[in-house]
Amino acid sequence: MNYFKVARVMLAISGIALLSACTHSVSDVDAQGKTARPVFPDASSAVREEGSFVNLDNLKQMRAGLTKPQVYELIGTPHFKEGVIRVKEWDYIFHFTQPDKSVLTCQYKVLFDSNMTAQSFYFMPEDCLSRLKAPAVPEVKTPVHKEISGSSLFAFGSPALSAEGVSQVSRLAGELKGESLTGKHVVVTGHTDRIGNPVKNQQLSLARAESVKQMLIENGISGSIIETRGMGDAMPRVNCPGKKSPAVIECLAPNRRMTFDVVDINSGK
Repeated sequence: MNYFKVARVMLAISGIALLSACTHSVSDVDAQGKTARPVFPDASSAVREEGSFVNLDNLKQMRAGLTKPQVYELIGTPHFKEGVIRVKEWDYIFHFTQPDKSVLTCQYKVLFDSNMTAQSFYFMPEDCLSRLKAPAVPEVKTPVHKEISGSSLFAFGSPALSAEGVSQVSRLAGELKGESLTGKHVVVTGHTDRIGNPVKNQQLSLARAESVKQMLIENGISGSIIETRGMGDAMPRVNCPGKKSPAVIECLAPNRRMTFDVVDINSGK
């Protein structure tokens, strides 16, 4: 080997030694890629001091057994000069954009075993991911739905509210005032049982709904947002066979009712 070849070899060896000396590999990593004391480098010593905004979905795929090329594909090249000779730790500076547009910055470390497969993963601070703020979940209010027995509101066959009916509807009006009714309307629906003439049952159910509407208006609910419907016996809750009798009338009681719904004007929901 001539002088120039020897010089080039020595220069290459010196360069590798210099790169290896530049690594900050100070964690006590065993052959299994584990450590009881992960040591993070000073962020100012990074070759990519600005760090990166890591893809959180990719980060969640980090797991034991990944090769270095696979780690590259998921989270990129390390942000610190790690050296070139069987380096067993890679370090990153990661940024996470929060729902409020603020940025959370953490350091991340990957430790490799003697076969150069990833085995251990650490954050600084340790609770980095738990510090990420969950996106605000809009409050979804349960639609207002209330049902009152028709027997408690009206006398048999009558569309006029009873004294108890007046009291119950007045209380309901107070409850509705506690709701935000902007962009809403109130649907009042009357229902009867099957006994009698279907046409008259429908008429009676609508007349009762109108009586309730009038009482709501008298208690401060705008009539412009109240819709009345009469369903007659078209939507029974129970089916009780047999001709009209005290037992059948009692059985059919759930079908005699008034329902109240606060719904969105645009969606109908």
